[in-house]
Amino acid sequence: MIVKHELDVENHVTSLVGELQNNGFETYIVGGAIRDLLLGRTPKDYDISTSATPEEVRACFGRRNSRIIGKRFRLVHVEYGGELFEVSTFRKAPQNHGKGNMITSDNDFGTAKEDATRRDFTVNALFYDPVKSELIDFTGQGINDIRGKIVRAIGKPRLRFEEDPVRMLRALKLVGQYDFHIESETENALFSSLDLIRQASTSRLALELEKILESVYGDKQLQAFHDFGLLHYFLPYLDERWGTPAMNYALELLLERNLRVSEKAYRNSVSLAMAVLSLPLVEEAIRAETASLWKPSPAVNQIIRQVVDQIFKPQSMINRMLESAERILMLQPYLQNCEERDKVIASRSYLHALELFKIRSHVTESDIAEQLKFWPRHSSESKRRSSHRGKKH
Repeated sequence: MIVKHELDVENHVTSLVGELQNNGFETYIVGGAIRDLLLGRTPKDYDISTSATPEEVRACFGRRNSRIIGKRFRLVHVEYGGELFEVSTFRKAPQNHGKGNMITSDNDFGTAKEDATRRDFTVNALFYDPVKSELIDFTGQGINDIRGKIVRAIGKPRLRFEEDPVRMLRALKLVGQYDFHIESETENALFSSLDLIRQASTSRLALELEKILESVYGDKQLQAFHDFGLLHYFLPYLDERWGTPAMNYALELLLERNLRVSEKAYRNSVSLAMAVLSLPLVEEAIRAETASLWKPSPAVNQIIRQVVDQIFKPQSMINRMLESAERILMLQPYLQNCEERDKVIASRSYLHALELFKIRSHVTESDIAEQLKFWPRHSSESKRRSSHRGKKH
């Protein structure tokens, strides 16, 4: 089904699509960006799909502005108009699977229609040509499902989840972020497939967790994971504590962080989101009162490391993110007590620690006006100190 439709696509995105088309390649904007535009939201990014092979895409944009990445799914990162785009080649359903029905290599090229019908959900399978202003719904259900806020698997739902268990995470992210509901057959297949998430690669699950923490809808997505039973397999430490005062407090803190990021008051930091979620559970482990802090010590720092590590297992978070989250937490009592000012300000995690300190005070309705006078709200003082220390005398 092809319909004429004007979508508010940025000019440089249209130009990128046009450049591939001018070189003789069928090319569209695909997936989540189209869903967001139809829902009246601004896309976080744009994915491009084309009949050009990765090598042909690279030939169009040159080696300087493009590079081929991936093994399981080869695509091209293209720098264009000051932005990084993922440009993939149309795929067809893989001919060879790994263990069971799981897809271990997804590099069988095909047509645009084959590419659409091998995708996960109808709402993610729309193709848009911004040059011709044409919206293509190969499944015939995608447009209506977006209007009805329905998550519907393409083809046999159980097979879709067996092919790629990460699709269950993506289904529930749609539930949390957009308040979609899952079509009954897809929902039944999801419930019967939950344990398959353990078969997904740790690197892909860690990447999905990063996206959830980075998202301003992370609190709602985690709620959806819990409601459907997936959190038990994905983040068991959080699932075990769901509904406790500490976990409720953690979700309040995460919601406040997400509001501040969405208002562009704070930078979008995964490590800050990790620290926000961890703070109440650290207090619980240290046996501090809920919404109170602790007296810093080497023993407490060790507990902080253990709790942060446990919260995000079995996902393999990048060490620098874990370490940053731990430093943010370790600095909290110093900010409260206005101790070791120079050392705290010089810390790499100072600004994020101050952000968490403010989030905590807002949620607990604590008056921190006097403490904030003590701490600079930007890093210029910290940078001047570092620069001064670096000079030779």
